[in-house]
Amino acid sequence: MLFVSGVATTYVSARESKVLNLDDVVSKILKQYPSIQVARLAVEQARQEFSKIESQLGWVFSAQSGVSRDISSFFIPRERFDAGVNFSSINKSGSSIELAGNYSYEKSDTSIIPSLINPSERTNLDLNYRIPLAQGEDNPAYNEGLKLARATYEQTLADRISQTDILISQTANLFYDTAATIARIDDANASIKRSLRLLKYVEKNKSLGLVEKKDFLDANALYINRIAERDNLLVIWSKQRSELNRLIGFKPNIELMPEIKLVKKKLDRNTILARVYKISPLLRFQDALLKQAESEISLAVDAKRDQLDLILSVGARNTSGDTVTGSISDDEWAGGARLEYQFSFDQRGFDADLYQKVLQKESAEQEINRIKTEINYDVDSLMEQIQRSETSIKSIKKRLAIEKEKVIEAFERYKTGRSNTDELINNENSLFTSSLLYKTRKIELSRMYSELDLMLGELWDSKVLLSR
Repeated sequence: MLFVSGVATTYVSARESKVLNLDDVVSKILKQYPSIQVARLAVEQARQEFSKIESQLGWVFSAQSGVSRDISSFFIPRERFDAGVNFSSINKSGSSIELAGNYSYEKSDTSIIPSLINPSERTNLDLNYRIPLAQGEDNPAYNEGLKLARATYEQTLADRISQTDILISQTANLFYDTAATIARIDDANASIKRSLRLLKYVEKNKSLGLVEKKDFLDANALYINRIAERDNLLVIWSKQRSELNRLIGFKPNIELMPEIKLVKKKLDRNTILARVYKISPLLRFQDALLKQAESEISLAVDAKRDQLDLILSVGARNTSGDTVTGSISDDEWAGGARLEYQFSFDQRGFDADLYQKVLQKESAEQEINRIKTEINYDVDSLMEQIQRSETSIKSIKKRLAIEKEKVIEAFERYKTGRSNTDELINNENSLFTSSLLYKTRKIELSRMYSELDLMLGELWDSKVLLSR
């Protein structure tokens, strides 16, 4: 673990300090950042498509009633009342059932024909069962509609995961940039202390006439240069700290100190690729587009088919009322079967729509292949960078140990006049460079592992987008 202590706080006003690692930062962003809240709402909105499709199988109730007064064909005023109710439902198989009931009451002011019922009441009860034999068979509107709802949901979720990945990636880069800046500040402060020690020693020797003015100027230039570098880094760090506080939701006066955790992973290419293929939001989005195109192709094929429906019906009839000879009430059973057929002579619109869906499917397949190729290159490149960085860090660590010994040894020789100021300054610059390179390379290696975690879906849990 590399802990960036934040020596920079020595040079700014006293502030409240918080030490956070990348997991802490990501967790806080997922809890409060506005775009995450918007993503949750978008995913929840897409989820409602399932209920809309499933409601197609629900029962539908309708009713109507009315009264009227007009003139019959015999020019006799008459009054009429009608009422009806209807229950209907579509099954998963595509067949539909309808239960209808109707009641009518009619009364004329005068009865011309004695045998006619006046007033009369008629009640009808019918049960109709429609079976699609061509278009609509197996209810593609429902079954493919569910698949389309799933595809739309997956597209929305994948898109929001991709956007969140970008946010997390930008945050991680800012986090590691801040850590690198603080590491550079720490190294600058350490170099300032060593340079000041050298400057004081040279200044003392100059007063004794043991060194020339040039030595004093060189040592002083090194000291001032390190201070200037440190002060410039403080400006950069202040801006980075402010941006991190904004992302996390901290107050502006919080001193956020990055804590770098270097957790190495076993790099197995096949395992990594299999995992990335599975969770990549770009692949998930294109896979959802592919499934959407397949469902739309099925719907387009069904729409192109002829419509041929078989309708079976059974019902009961009742007619009652008064005649000149007395009251009557007749009950009858009714039933039947019929075929309905519909065909469109101009098929060009259907053909064009179907061809569009086929092209969409091919486009999604091509895009999936392209993304997989890019993932292969990205994974190979990242794995190589990690492996080379780990090797480089080992070499730099050895070099750093040597540079530290050189500075100590040269300074001891300088005290006895067996070294000069130029050698000390060169050694100091080499130590400064090696120390900075060692720390920043470790930070960069941690950044690479975080990038790998992001690709593997391990830097943050996408399930946070599924809960409001």
